[in-house]
Amino acid sequence: MRRPLDSAPAPGLLDQLEIDLACFDGHPDTAEAFAAAGVRARALAAAGGGGDEALRSAALAYAADALTGLKLERALPQSAVSELVATVASALGCSTEAASLDLFLRAASSPRLLELPPLVTVELQLSLLVALAPISDISLWSGGPLAELGCMVHVGDSQPTRRVRNVARATLDGVPDGGVNERGWIHSVAVKRWQQPYAALVARARPDCRERALVFLEEAAALLAPVLERNMLLERNATRERALVDSGERRLLRLGYDLHDGPIQDLVALATDVRLAGTQVAEHVDGPARAVVSGRLDDLSAQIVELDRTLRELAQSLEPSSILECSLSDVLRREMESLEARTHIRATLDLAGDLDSLTASQRIALYRIVQESLTNVREHSGANEVRVQVHSGERGTAAQIVDDGRGFEVAKTLIRAAKRGRLGLVGMGERVRMLGGSFDVQSSPGGPTTISLVLPRWQPVATTAEPLLV
Repeated sequence: MRRPLDSAPAPGLLDQLEIDLACFDGHPDTAEAFAAAGVRARALAAAGGGGDEALRSAALAYAADALTGLKLERALPQSAVSELVATVASALGCSTEAASLDLFLRAASSPRLLELPPLVTVELQLSLLVALAPISDISLWSGGPLAELGCMVHVGDSQPTRRVRNVARATLDGVPDGGVNERGWIHSVAVKRWQQPYAALVARARPDCRERALVFLEEAAALLAPVLERNMLLERNATRERALVDSGERRLLRLGYDLHDGPIQDLVALATDVRLAGTQVAEHVDGPARAVVSGRLDDLSAQIVELDRTLRELAQSLEPSSILECSLSDVLRREMESLEARTHIRATLDLAGDLDSLTASQRIALYRIVQESLTNVREHSGANEVRVQVHSGERGTAAQIVDDGRGFEVAKTLIRAAKRGRLGLVGMGERVRMLGGSFDVQSSPGGPTTISLVLPRWQPVATTAEPLLV
């Protein structure tokens, strides 16, 4: 049948799918995800030549990215997932079983998903598995020959039973499918590292869905392996980093003690000597000269008192316990107030998000960098204003220290400072990089100067004590 000349052209596959999935959009948190999914899908279609196969592949990528965005931003009931799968299957002209498998493979390996901390990635991958595979619940178990078996993540309504635990142990011991009967409801596959079982996926599925469920489980195990490997590397890196940070903090603590036991005590003695000198001068000098000398000695006493206060604040700030025992917000505010009290510089602090979620090493690193930056602003910048912004979100914590001072040439300054053994900025960058973050300094003669850093949000995949039902 010929299309009327005045009618609009029929939308392409990708355009039609966007129209069909629009009913799942509309939430403020997902609008950006849907828009990004559309941009990526069109880029993939163009890169694939724009033919039917390229458009089909791009449409699947769009649907998978949209599903990932929905899972990330808000709870998605199973009925909505089933409706989305049916919509995709209808648009592509395939079965819902085929659409479910394609969507799982693409969504569970989405770049956006893999950018998240390992624990969040694992939970979302298993959540997608339960939503798209013919299984009712799933658990991920770990435990080496000498380690106690533990449930790392569980998704589903039914809590793991003792039988599930036994199947997980058998899978880790190398028994295929955990030694369960083919007619049973429990199925298991190993997540392997170096061809050896490293973790076990144990799921519930009807016996008549066994083969299809095992395909999903095998694919999930392959996707989980690099995520768990990344978690292992992060744990090792965190251990080394903690050792380095602890070493650095012990040095600073020792410096704080040395300040207290050395220069500060010397200042106390000097203050006593100045007071004694004032008394002796008053006894031997008469007339106008006494007032001049006495005033000068009073000025020296006031400078000693201020220097004593500054050194005591510095000694206290060098103690890592003072950073960890107080909230990070309070510690940063104290530094800003101290800067304003000592100088004419106007200091503004902008905080957002949950800063208490930072690890101890991240808290110390962030505090030391802000502290060092404010010291540089006070001593070298000639600034009238400095702004510190710290924002913590789902993917990490970002901080910026911006001053309106005279600025400097970054490369030349870093080289000159390194030659002189002054490694303030270099040390800041190393602290951040040890924590897997990024660090940047932007400045030029005339200013402004901006120090930026991002610390990734990280929480290890930890085993949890799950109640086991008989």
